[in-house]
Amino acid sequence: MSIRTRRRQRERARTAVKSVKGSQLAWYIIVPLVLLIVCTAPWHRLVGNFFAPYLMLGNAAGNALADQTLLLRSRRDLASEVERLRKQNFQQAVELTETRTAAAENRRLRAVLNLREAPGYDYLACSVVLRDPWLWENGFTIDRGSKDGLMPGWAVITPAPDRAGRVILLGIIESVSYRTARVISVINPEFRISASLPESGASGFLNAGEFAPSSGGTASIGFLPANRTFTLNELVFTTGFESSIPGGLLIGSLESIEATSLPFGNRLYRRGVLRPAGEFEKLRTVVVARVRNAINPVDKGADE
Repeated sequence: MSIRTRRRQRERARTAVKSVKGSQLAWYIIVPLVLLIVCTAPWHRLVGNFFAPYLMLGNAAGNALADQTLLLRSRRDLASEVERLRKQNFQQAVELTETRTAAAENRRLRAVLNLREAPGYDYLACSVVLRDPWLWENGFTIDRGSKDGLMPGWAVITPAPDRAGRVILLGIIESVSYRTARVISVINPEFRISASLPESGASGFLNAGEFAPSSGGTASIGFLPANRTFTLNELVFTTGFESSIPGGLLIGSLESIEATSLPFGNRLYRRGVLRPAGEFEKLRTVVVARVRNAINPVDKGADE
C-alpha cells in the first residue's frame, strides 16, 4: 500500500470521527432544548395543537351528518322545530329584558342612596316615559302614579346630587293617574314657587308678576326687592314655604337681573332670569320627594 493511500484513509477516519462527534454534540443540545420547551410551554396548548385536526374532523363529520338528517325530516317536524326555537328565543328575549330592567332599577336605587333625605320626606325613583315633542322642556310623564302614593304638588328632583352635594329641583307633580304622573318643570310658565337667593339675602317667586315669556331654557323670577344688590350667577334655592316641597333644593342660578329703578321711581320690585340647574335634555331617571304620612286621596276615598 502506498503512502498516499494511507494518508487518504487517515483523513477519512478523522472526518468520520468529527462527524460522529458533531452529531453527538447536536443531540446533546437539541434534546435538552426540546425538554425545556415541553416543560415550559402550557401543556393544554400542545395537546390542543396536536388534537385540533382530529377534533375539527369530527365536528365536520357531525355537521355533515346533521345536515343530511335535517334534509330527511318532514315538513311537519321542521315546522314544529321552528316553532319550538321561536318560543325559546322569545323566552330568552323576555328574560333579557327583565335583566336589563332589574339592572336599570339597581342603578336608580344606587343613585338615590347618594341623596340626603330631607326631614319628613322619603324618595321614590321613577323613569321618564313620555315627553312632549314640541315643548319637551316644559314637562314630562313618569312611570309612577297614585298606586305608588304620589300626589300633585310633590317635588321632583334629580337622582343624584351635583358636584357640591346639592339636590336639584326639576319640577313638581301636576296631575296623577293610577300608573303615571305628569310633571311640570321649573321652566314651565305655569310653575309657581317661592325662591330664595341667600347671597343677596332676597326672596322672589318663579314665573310670578309681570314678566315676558322666557326662552332658551330659562325661567323668569319676579318680585325681587329693588333695594338689594344682586350678583350674576348667584344660586337660587327653594324656601320651604310650600308644605310639599323641601327647603334648600337648588333651582338654578341668576342669569340676568333688571336694571335698578330711578331714584324717585315707585317700583318696589325687580325681575330677573333664572337658568335652571337641571339638565332636562339628559333626563332618564328622576326621584319624587314623597311627603311622609300624607293622606292619599285614593286611600281616603277607599276608607270612606
